Amino acid sequence: RPNHLADDGISRFLLSHLDRELESLGTETTLESLVEREVSRSLSEGVPRMEDVARRLAMSERTLHRRLSERGVSFKSLVAATRRQVAENLLRDSRYTATEVAFLTGFSEQSAFNRAFKRWTGQTPTAFRTAAQA
Repeated sequence: RPNHLADDGISRFLLSHLDRELESLGTETTLESLVEREVSRSLSEGVPRMEDVARRLAMSERTLHRRLSERGVSFKSLVAATRRQVAENLLRDSRYTATEVAFLTGFSEQSAFNRAFKRWTGQTPTAFRTAAQA
């Protein structure tokens, strides 16, 4: 809406300044990155359900599913990618044992984590940690 009380010159200056500031913020946050962030926040409590993530993003489960489908991405694949990324980051940090990493990434048993990690990377968590520290 037009601002009838503002000075036109000041308004143009402020709008151009606002445009420059918005451009400097960089790329916009994608839905995928929002979902990944919510999933990574929830992993220590187990694998989050799509319904819970959608609610935290202020949308219905159906809307989240539809928007991800429009981008050619599934919720399940985002969860798997997030779990893998979190697991790799935690394994690079020697403060966490492999068992702790398993539970922090939503696995109830370390053996399930070991199988999933080997499927993701082709190596065991211990071998990955050793290679990452070398």
